[in-house]
Amino acid sequence: MPTVFGIPLIGFIQMVIGAAIVLFVLIKFLGRPKNKKDSFIIKNVHIITGDGTEVFNRNVYVSKGIIEEISAEPIVKKGVQIIDGEGKTLMPGLIDSHVHIQGMNSRSEEDSDRFLAEKIPQIFAEGVFPYGVTTIKDMCAPRHFAYKLRDMLRKGKIIGPELLIVGPNFTTPEGHPANTLGGDNPWMRKEMAIEVSNGEDVTNGVAELKKAGVDFLKMTYQGSDYLYFGKVVPLKKLDKERMRQIITEGKKNGLNTTAHVFYKDDVRELLEAGIYGIEHGILDESLSADDDILKLWKNSGARFVPTVNAMTYENDPNRLTNSIHNLKLIYDAGIPVAMGTDTMLEAGTEESVQRELEYYVEAGLTPMQAIVLATKNGAEHLGIADRKGLAKTGMEADLILLDKNPAEDISNIRLINRVFAKGKTVYSQSAIASYDIPDYSYPEGVSEIELTADDGTERTVDVSRYSTDSEISVTVSTDGEVYSEEKCVVEKNLSCVRWEYKRSSDGTDITAERKDGFIHMTGTFKGKLQDKTFRIADGLWYQTMDMAMPAFIASAQEEIIFYSIGTGNNRGAMGLGEFAAKKCGEESVEVNGKTYHCNKISFVLTQFSWAWTGYYWYDKQTGQMVQSGEKKGNSVVIKVTKK
Repeated sequence: MPTVFGIPLIGFIQMVIGAAIVLFVLIKFLGRPKNKKDSFIIKNVHIITGDGTEVFNRNVYVSKGIIEEISAEPIVKKGVQIIDGEGKTLMPGLIDSHVHIQGMNSRSEEDSDRFLAEKIPQIFAEGVFPYGVTTIKDMCAPRHFAYKLRDMLRKGKIIGPELLIVGPNFTTPEGHPANTLGGDNPWMRKEMAIEVSNGEDVTNGVAELKKAGVDFLKMTYQGSDYLYFGKVVPLKKLDKERMRQIITEGKKNGLNTTAHVFYKDDVRELLEAGIYGIEHGILDESLSADDDILKLWKNSGARFVPTVNAMTYENDPNRLTNSIHNLKLIYDAGIPVAMGTDTMLEAGTEESVQRELEYYVEAGLTPMQAIVLATKNGAEHLGIADRKGLAKTGMEADLILLDKNPAEDISNIRLINRVFAKGKTVYSQSAIASYDIPDYSYPEGVSEIELTADDGTERTVDVSRYSTDSEISVTVSTDGEVYSEEKCVVEKNLSCVRWEYKRSSDGTDITAERKDGFIHMTGTFKGKLQDKTFRIADGLWYQTMDMAMPAFIASAQEEIIFYSIGTGNNRGAMGLGEFAAKKCGEESVEVNGKTYHCNKISFVLTQFSWAWTGYYWYDKQTGQMVQSGEKKGNSVVIKVTKK
């Protein structure tokens, strides 16, 4: 047999063929499209641009954190993720131009560092990104905390929104926040306030903040007595000369100044001095459309951040009324407005952004105009409009993908599917869990559950109509007078299909109904019109925990996720909160001299799980709740007991 290089011909041919096959496979392997994790295409999506315009049926290509292409034609790229945008809306990430990340509970740098390490990543992941917020401006935090957090975000040590800071606020020794937040907290006072009494104090303060690399300066320009957490605190306003000096020296150092202000005369003085930004605004009166201050404001070029939602927490209800009224006049006057909430992220979430936008629509803006304030206008206000605030080619890919169009109904801003920060997915809507909860029947003879809270209020849960009409009602009384009434129409697993809630003392009258996987809520909350839609799918809607848990206890489930609209006196004001309930075993408790053998259940608010843990005990024999409490440190404080 012939040979080649001493190898039989047939064997040589087999070797050549084998080598060719290996080479072919290797070439195909090396030439295969690589999966580009930092690239994706959203197909056939409706886009709200952020400047008041919108386009339909577009394809969006994002790569390396930038919107590379938007086209009506299909975009073909190898190895990129494809996201179906059919029926969805894409818009720029929301910009909150007025938040406070920390400033309540720390009393030392060690406390602050612990909060930074243990809480901040969770706050951003659970309390910021899920609400579509991708950029925030902190308006006063302990200086060392703010500087450390900013640097950690820039280095990628913490995943969070883009952060702009002002550092400590200029104020007087008798002003806010020096003698409010810092009134009984020397460390917080030093960290959050630059107390100025003379020109040298101002010059030194501006120089310090310039060196620290802050983005803006902020001053408090408010005097008079102020009700602060139930205590009247006398506030002294900055001297006018010092106020002007802060603005002037800030500009010389490339730093614009914004001011906390509540009163019309103070706003006028700030505008005349050349202030860059007004925070909160004119709250002491409702303006008329021909008020000369509107012309002064327009001509000054000063910007406005209204923080309407924060006024719901003010003791004087006129401040909310004036804030809503004046916002529309200021907007119509052509004054640039940017969205801000004044949210304290240490104690709340950016769900307040959604409420803030709803207030803007209540004030008379269209949903699209409200969206512009939170996107394009926010970016312009913060000086980052060259890269943020618009869903356009070349901009950073801070984006929200929604299941419904918020330009049609601003409450759709709550129906967030995904959030992208610089092209990376930072939030993706989790599937709403459904559970096999068996039908429940209250034991014979159980028709009414009476409970007493530690503040003296009495709560009566009436289940007498449950077996015949699937109805459970709850009445809360104080000093023998009815405070609130609610009625739940429920399924046999005690999940709501309809909820009615009335509180005549403050004009709250809410109706919410479940249909086709959504809860639609209408009515009034504290006299303000409500029209909101929440996604619920097949999830459990347990509006009142005390009456809903017996069905869960009877099930084989050890832990469930369920949903409730608000809590306590905020029922109806908030979004659809997600809670986790977990069985904690059995425990005997003594209430009013009687011993009950109970099933113990724990509760957490999943998107702010570190902030609150509740415990409820249910009598095994009757299914009634006999007591509830909440975790305080290492102990549980009982708040409600069975009568």
